[in-house]
Amino acid sequence: MEQAWGRFTARGGEAVETELTVLATEVAREVEAEVPKDRFHALVLIGGYGRGEGGVETRNGVERPHNNLDFLLITRDMSPEESAGLHARLDERLALMESTQGIGLDVSLVSASKLRHAPCLVMWYDMRFGHKTILGDREFVPSLTRFSLEGIVPGDVLWLLINRGAQMAVNALLLERSTPTEEERRNVVRWAMKAIIGYGDALLFFSGRYHWSYQEKQRRMASFAEAPELFRAAYDEAIEFRFQPCYDTYLSRDLAAWMHDLLHSFERIHMECESQRLNEQGWSWSDYPGLTLRHEAFEEGWSTVRGAAKKLVGLMRNAAPPAGTPFADGLAYRLTGPRGWLPACYPVVLYGLEDASLRKWTQEALGAANDSPTALRLAFMRAWGRHSDPNFFKVARRLGLPIEP
Repeated sequence: MEQAWGRFTARGGEAVETELTVLATEVAREVEAEVPKDRFHALVLIGGYGRGEGGVETRNGVERPHNNLDFLLITRDMSPEESAGLHARLDERLALMESTQGIGLDVSLVSASKLRHAPCLVMWYDMRFGHKTILGDREFVPSLTRFSLEGIVPGDVLWLLINRGAQMAVNALLLERSTPTEEERRNVVRWAMKAIIGYGDALLFFSGRYHWSYQEKQRRMASFAEAPELFRAAYDEAIEFRFQPCYDTYLSRDLAAWMHDLLHSFERIHMECESQRLNEQGWSWSDYPGLTLRHEAFEEGWSTVRGAAKKLVGLMRNAAPPAGTPFADGLAYRLTGPRGWLPACYPVVLYGLEDASLRKWTQEALGAANDSPTALRLAFMRAWGRHSDPNFFKVARRLGLPIEP
């Protein structure tokens, strides 16, 4: 088995690099043992370690991988039932490795044909230029030329921002506890860093400066004079934390005050990015639900038969909008479903907007018990888990949060 994979980390030493090489080799053997040869195309390591920019944490003088390893298994000619069964068996095999190695191992499955026709999302662009083919066809991922910077769907960048920023709602729920544990405080720090990077990546994208490499993005943000100086410094810290996290520096902070300051910066960046995406200026958050719903409903997704059919099916099946929603916005609400109304609710939940009518609209859209900050956060994260990230409910249970499917 050839192992010309290069570095896995940006700052790690020889010992942790060797550990990751051995781990990737073992994962490849497990995949070889489980996947029929006629169903296998390639096993690819993506994410930070796939880029060669993974994180390393030093504990008791020993460097260890800080993040999960994210593998993508590219298959061929598998039915959904076969794929689901294979996924379950691989999860079982890798769970045994996780328990002995103390490192998270995540594997996702996608068919080669689906990748060839997939829309250009940020994750696919990042994968094409920053990955390691651990096993199989090394030429396949680089050949996916449709995944270019110019081809990235702007709406996916908004979704990336929300995906990272939603974790700040969980942070707020944890910090509401009278005495958060050290592990909970570590989670707050880690998720805040991910949110900083997510917002920074969106800002780089909408200013024409995005890149797949974290190290290059770090350089580009540092030279981005138009970006707020305090945010540039925070982004630089967050990237360094991703490479080589040191929690002690942040655990001594007033985390609630830090979250407050970050959200103030995030709100400004969110508005700037959305002004670019929506091609609108001079708007306020009270205008935002209608703006983003109409954009998602009427300006995106109609170019393919599948996209148009999905919207029309949504029109018949999606829930009705909150009472009092203008007709065009209500039609957009039905056409887009969660893909439209979750981003519309997000600013009220994350930034604590005080507009009473906007809060009421958000409460009804989310099905929240009331419009208090806590109730809106819980309802938003429940909806997020249902419609975007089913794995979130495992995290919620582990943290003891009252959020169920």
